[in-house]
Amino acid sequence: MKKVAFTLAEVLITLGIIGVVAAMTIPTLLTNQQKKQTATKLVKAISTLNQLIRLSENENGEFSTWEKLNDQEEFINRYIRPYTKVMQTCNPLSKCGYKSDVQWLQLNNECGDYCMPNYGGRTPFLGMDGIVYTFGYISKNSGAVINNNNQIIILDINGKDNPNQFGKDIFFFYRDEASNSIIPYGADKGHDEIKKDCSKTGTGLYCAAWIRENGWTIPTNYPFK
Repeated sequence: MKKVAFTLAEVLITLGIIGVVAAMTIPTLLTNQQKKQTATKLVKAISTLNQLIRLSENENGEFSTWEKLNDQEEFINRYIRPYTKVMQTCNPLSKCGYKSDVQWLQLNNECGDYCMPNYGGRTPFLGMDGIVYTFGYISKNSGAVINNNNQIIILDINGKDNPNQFGKDIFFFYRDEASNSIIPYGADKGHDEIKKDCSKTGTGLYCAAWIRENGWTIPTNYPFK
């Protein structure tokens, strides 16, 4: 009786084809998984923010009236800690695991007004979910407001871990009192302007607005890589 079997060459060719297909598909699958995880974390973080701010507003008045000239620790203790679990305040940044020279980069790899978590007196804190929440602040020393620094809320959805880049793990929001909710920064802009900003040549400040436009899922042509 003849025994039917594959030759060594046939086996090697088959394995080679499988390897090529895997090399082509696995990165896409991993990227899609990262996108889903990112969108899920964003939705969860927004829910956490909305809840804590509403609870705090019941006792401390509207978010827009919160005293942002207080000491950072005092601000957290008064407006945040009673309404959500805070693992650590990030002052200095090393308390939350950041390197001392950490920089938050724009999508175009430049460093703008928001390139440091606590620049301008901002108030970062680490939540139980591993997300670093940063509330805008007005520095007592200068009294200066950097852009909308006193209104903006920044989320670093994976904390100290890289890439520490806008639109990838760092997203910008603000509190809209009219709708009583957290709104992505740039949500008042047109679609084309949002896409232009959320690109490899833009800053990435409006990326959360694009994700919201897309039903809180990251679009296929989103500059995630």
